[in-house]
Amino acid sequence: CSEWGQVFILDSLSKYVPADSREAEGIIERVTPRLQHANSAVVMSAVKVILSYMEVMAGSGASADSIRNLTRKLAPPLVTLLNSEPEIQYVALRNINLIVQKRPNILENEIKVFFCKYNDPIYVKMEKLEIIIKLVSEHNIDQVLLELKEY
Repeated sequence: CSEWGQVFILDSLSKYVPADSREAEGIIERVTPRLQHANSAVVMSAVKVILSYMEVMAGSGASADSIRNLTRKLAPPLVTLLNSEPEIQYVALRNINLIVQKRPNILENEIKVFFCKYNDPIYVKMEKLEIIIKLVSEHNIDQVLLELKEY
C-alpha cells in the first residue's frame, strides 16, 4: 500500500468508533508501527488515530498505565518531525500545538526541542514560542527563562 493509501486508511480509522477499549487497544497496536514511517503525513495520521482511540480507552475505564505508555510512545515521532524542512516543521508544529492543548503531558519533557534556532523562519519561531508557553511548568521555568533571555 502506498504512503497516501496508508494516510487514507488511517484517516478512515480515526473516524471509526471502536466498540470498547479492548478493540481500541488492538487497533492502536496495529497502528503504532506507522509512528516510525518516513512520511510525515503517515506519522501524523497515526498520531491522530492513537489520540482519538486514547479518548475511547479513557472513557471506558482503561488502565492509567496503558494510557501513560501510549503517551510515552507519541513523543519521539512528534519530535522527529521537527527535524524536517521548515514547511513540514510548521505543519507539524501546528498539529503539536493542538495536541498540547488537549494532552500537554505528551511533550512535557521535550521542551528543549521547541527552543528556536537562529535560522528558523519567523513562522516556525512563532509556533515554537506558542508551544513553549503551553508547556512551561514549575519544573522547567528556569530553563525556559534562560532561553527566552537569549532572544
